[in-house]
Amino acid sequence: MKGESLLKEGQHRIGPTKIESYSARLIEPYRPPSKGGNTRAWHCHAFQVDGHWYSFVALGAKKWIYATDDVEFVWSWDNSGKYRNVDPDTIRTMSKNGEPVVRGERGSKKWRTAPARMPASRREQRD
Repeated sequence: MKGESLLKEGQHRIGPTKIESYSARLIEPYRPPSKGGNTRAWHCHAFQVDGHWYSFVALGAKKWIYATDDVEFVWSWDNSGKYRNVDPDTIRTMSKNGEPVVRGERGSKKWRTAPARMPASRREQRD
């Protein structure tokens, strides 16, 4: 990838390569479908390349990278030195036809802080 010298200290570039597996899990408090669901909630996305796991936090559970794609990205260790954190802005995917593809929710929103309430009035919850 171009700009190899533009990497900050502690950053590493991977790719182009293929992923071995991919998963996404909800990290915000669950919200039932009647209250808007979890489609645009914050999720932790993780994928495996050459036996190593890399992860990033993004909106939505939709995959950013498919198994047939070639992917390039920049990652760095977290403060504990245990996790490989990917910078979501650096993820570049190429389809199996060699065309650039942009997937995933690239926007931003505030974090949910309040958990979903029980389906009862405040008075019924007190009783």
